[in-house]
Amino acid sequence: MEQKLSVIMATDVVGYSRLMEIDEKGTLSALKKHRQELLDVKVALHHGRIIKLMGDGMLVEFHAVEEAVLCAVEIQREMRTRNTSVRDRQIEFRIGINIGDILFEDGDVYGDGVNVAARIESIAKPGSVAVSASVRDSVGNRLCISFEDAGEQALKNIERPVRIFNVIIDDDTPSKHTSTALRAPPSLNVQDHPAIASNRTLLYVSRFVNFSGDPDQEYFAAGITEDIVAALSRFSGLNVIVRLPRSEPGSEPQQNAPATHYTLEGSVRRLGNRVRVNANLTNALHEHIWAEKYDFELVDVFYIQDELSQSIPAALNIKIEEAERHRVLGKSLTALRAHDFYLRGRHLEMSLNPDDVRLAREMFVAAINDDPGYARGYLGLAWLEIHRLKWNERVDLETTLASAFASASKALELSPYDANVHWALGVVHLWRGEAERAIGCYERARELAPNNCDLLAEYCDALGYLGRLEDATRIGELALRLNPSRPDWYLWNIAAS
Repeated sequence: MEQKLSVIMATDVVGYSRLMEIDEKGTLSALKKHRQELLDVKVALHHGRIIKLMGDGMLVEFHAVEEAVLCAVEIQREMRTRNTSVRDRQIEFRIGINIGDILFEDGDVYGDGVNVAARIESIAKPGSVAVSASVRDSVGNRLCISFEDAGEQALKNIERPVRIFNVIIDDDTPSKHTSTALRAPPSLNVQDHPAIASNRTLLYVSRFVNFSGDPDQEYFAAGITEDIVAALSRFSGLNVIVRLPRSEPGSEPQQNAPATHYTLEGSVRRLGNRVRVNANLTNALHEHIWAEKYDFELVDVFYIQDELSQSIPAALNIKIEEAERHRVLGKSLTALRAHDFYLRGRHLEMSLNPDDVRLAREMFVAAINDDPGYARGYLGLAWLEIHRLKWNERVDLETTLASAFASASKALELSPYDANVHWALGVVHLWRGEAERAIGCYERARELAPNNCDLLAEYCDALGYLGRLEDATRIGELALRLNPSRPDWYLWNIAAS
């Protein structure tokens, strides 16, 4: 017998018996479609686990209460959209969420947590989400979701009254990271995306210069830049844009660049196991706002990345909430070696040279062998397979996609809060013709990295490929608005869509 404290979501179909009596075959077919295309997808995206199926209902376990609430709201929103095209015999769900003890025994699940969740679901209104007071208190204000206090309710076979809250689901309900995060496809609306809010600070990050005197260390300088950008992109108060070297297309200053912005520049010098990083922050008038020099042992590289990702926002007087500081990477010597292999692989992969691509694969495999728990090793393999498809290499489509999916799925298991992992999975689903799953992954990536302009530009391309031209245009325009430097490939993606 296994007992633990969990977040439980219970779902049920409203009027299931009546629907079955009217049209048994049609009801079963529609319910199966909703489960495969919507419920199963949302549960997976929010890291839930289906622990019991009960004909027209299910029990789902989550480790994070926020994920359970987001999952439930997204399901109900999508069902509203789906039912607009169905005149008769609409399928509606009731959803209840509770936190409590559950027990697993002989392949079944029991416990007070399950019983209360099921009873809460039974009194929820059709198409709504009801939660216990423990769920409401745990969520707090982190999701910017409104709740309606329904008071204490006497639930069947539950001794004590339970205080119930109804989640207010309307078109204006924002999510924790983006106002579109709770709006499931297909009705995307990016006009209210917080990344275009007027109080958002624009930060250009120039690629850190390799001052090591060794061209072989270019990968290390590029990797430092990549990690800093990834860390800063999680902060909702910043629009982070990578500024290309002047020699590359799209690097020229733009006429429409905002008058108020900041630029981060830096250099990296690596000598053996010693590294020096210089970072300098200037404003639009080229006035120095902040500068710092870091001398450290190579084993402290993750610490330096964290320091930079916190010091820069502080210099700009941006309030960073602790809840937004997701640190994916470990800090052990093993993680350091694996990370170094990953950076080498990324640098080799982008050369497009077949020999370099082969070496890149070896680097990613070496990262995994050195640290099997290092998610980026698997992520590197996934992107490698994706790029082979994009570059029109002579590869077997089915085998390559299977390999990419396996690698990306493993990366997701190890690092569920890495936006790049969800991005890669979205591309794989797109190539496999799984439109809704692809869009779900792209949306999850946007939640985790709301200011990643490259992600938005790629998402625009994906939406165009799926024939959702209006959504593609909106996403593309958002990418251009966030990144005034307008890289050529942004414009290409928008034109192609």
